[in-house]
Amino acid sequence: MKQWLNLVPLSLLCVTPLTQAEEQKATNHQDVAVLDSLSFKSDSTVKVPYAGKPSSASTKFAIDPMKTPKNVAVVSEKVLQDTNAQRISDTLAVVSGVSVLNPFGGLWDNYSVRGFYTDQTIGASSLRNGINNLGLSASRDMSNIQQVEFLKGPEAAMYGAGDPGGTLNVVTKKPKFSPEHEVSARAGSHDQYRVAVGSTNAITDTLAYRFDAAYENNHSFRDFVKNDRVFVAPQLTWKPSEQTQVDYDSEYSTIHTQFDRGVVAVNNQLGVIPISRFLGQKNDGLLTMKDYLQQLRVEHLWNDAWKSQASFTYKDNSLTGYSTEARLQEVASNGNLNRERRLRDNHSTSYLLNHDLLGEFATGSIEHKVVIGTTLSELTLENTLKRYRANSYFINIYNPVYTTNLPDVTSTVSSTKEVQKNAALTLSDFIELDPHWSVLLGGRLDYYKQSLLNKRTNGLGKDNFTHFSPRASINYLVNDQWSVFASAGQAFHLNSGLDINGNGFDPEKSWTYELGAKAKLLDGLLTSSMSVFHVKKQNVLAANPLDPAFNMANGEEKSRGVELDLSAQPTERLNLKLAYTYTHAKVEKGDYQGARILNSPKNSANVLASYDLWQSGEQKIGLGGNVQYMSSRSGSMADNGFNLPAYTIANVNAYYEANSNLRFQATLNNVFNKTYYASSYAQQWVTPGNPREVFLTVNYKF
Repeated sequence: MKQWLNLVPLSLLCVTPLTQAEEQKATNHQDVAVLDSLSFKSDSTVKVPYAGKPSSASTKFAIDPMKTPKNVAVVSEKVLQDTNAQRISDTLAVVSGVSVLNPFGGLWDNYSVRGFYTDQTIGASSLRNGINNLGLSASRDMSNIQQVEFLKGPEAAMYGAGDPGGTLNVVTKKPKFSPEHEVSARAGSHDQYRVAVGSTNAITDTLAYRFDAAYENNHSFRDFVKNDRVFVAPQLTWKPSEQTQVDYDSEYSTIHTQFDRGVVAVNNQLGVIPISRFLGQKNDGLLTMKDYLQQLRVEHLWNDAWKSQASFTYKDNSLTGYSTEARLQEVASNGNLNRERRLRDNHSTSYLLNHDLLGEFATGSIEHKVVIGTTLSELTLENTLKRYRANSYFINIYNPVYTTNLPDVTSTVSSTKEVQKNAALTLSDFIELDPHWSVLLGGRLDYYKQSLLNKRTNGLGKDNFTHFSPRASINYLVNDQWSVFASAGQAFHLNSGLDINGNGFDPEKSWTYELGAKAKLLDGLLTSSMSVFHVKKQNVLAANPLDPAFNMANGEEKSRGVELDLSAQPTERLNLKLAYTYTHAKVEKGDYQGARILNSPKNSANVLASYDLWQSGEQKIGLGGNVQYMSSRSGSMADNGFNLPAYTIANVNAYYEANSNLRFQATLNNVFNKTYYASSYAQQWVTPGNPREVFLTVNYKF
């Protein structure tokens, strides 16, 4: 498969004959390079900067959100700026139903949506510009991100990614045919430093570039923990004609970091040691994670009603290095904590070819917007874990002494090579029955071939799976201000890895049901949405209590709840964004039956606001901030009495814009220096939240 997939980028360039490209030179000087015929445009506008608008990458068609029977939560560019977001995790609090999870020692983005977590061994699945982001992925840098979206409910299943609760879609910045350049610098508490650059312009009348890069060197409130990262993202856009556009994206990132499992609880009690205390081994060295992505996309307008979107994506990712981690055993009465030293060597490669045919037509008075999609992909995961675990390798949590004699890591716990091949057909039809009623029908047919090689035993397991995932939803537009919708859908994806006995897992299946309402009031200056959801998952993987290096099938989980999002601009100077979620998520069947789902809060809320205090010409001074609330959560898979306490934290910022090009921003996070715990995997792996921190950011555009 790899051989013929390598020819795909060349073939995609031939969507339009070269003679046509010569005859129809584009004279395009749009701000943003993008194709859009009149029939694909929406007349809906967004007046509230904090509300944002779902991208066409996530919705396929630019349809008025009031008419679509689904929920897409948008974290707009304005929100990213005001919150000074540097990671995806910085955006999670402002979206209802989304919670941060244990970030695997700070190496990748991990979150839950509507109570459900994704595969914590490779990071949360996601989309990039509406295209499945397969394989390992480091925590994303924000320098080339335009906005962040969460596709709630069964929508993500149509892309072959994500969880039934929803999934993340990252929308990247695009090349422009007009000059824009930006430099930013950030410095803050605990010796955290960052510089970033962005540049875009036309090269010729038909060719434009974009280049984003960032470098970070960070220490931490955690003892001995540090990291540095380099991120580079060159892009090109070529418009050989008014009908055809070719985009080439690439991303390269390297992260060096101290692996950090956080603090421990003793007898289910947190706070027995300072949140700064590091319980690993400071001379283990830094783990290295590398991400490499190339993506080629071609769009062609056949006419005003039909469009093709084709893409080819190649990814190569690796994670290597040593770490010392607490074993999942109780702390001894004298404070000794048993540990193990690990060596990880993980690697993933993926190839993905995708084509969508989008079209509009009518059957009488009924209008259709159709997407016919085909996908071919291949994902290879190679994971090796070695470890040293002896009772003599301990640390005292009250009086830590870090040894200089590190043990050799020679015992191979697991070594696997897994290959997943997928062919899929998707069909979606958005049907406007009349000005009030609309229906969205669709489904995805998947065929998977999965092979799992246990390198320790040379045992090879193979399996094939075929599954159809339907979805159906309906929307009623009451008037220009109100709409209501209902949706139902199914999702299916493979479970990776082997259990403690060397056996593979059955695929995960899920069902989602949702009722919702949307409002656009005060002439569009207030937008809100509310959803009631019920989600069920089967064949869910969880850590094996006998050895957390392995997973086990955890039976069935259910989640139900209510979400509320609101964005408003009550005055020209004031912006508001509110989010609230009630979630009841439990294990229904399996070894942990009756347990609350790990890290899932029953109640969570966030209020974000900014206010321009003074303005004169281009000069502006303003204040902003947000308050986050999280109720108590289960801190372990077994839900055995260990809880993460509820917390409320406040963040504030002040900004000064000297003109439209120069902006200074000071950010004070955790104003009252509250001690809180962001997430947990078990009593021995608890991630503490950051204490009070101050950052100064300068942005200059030219």
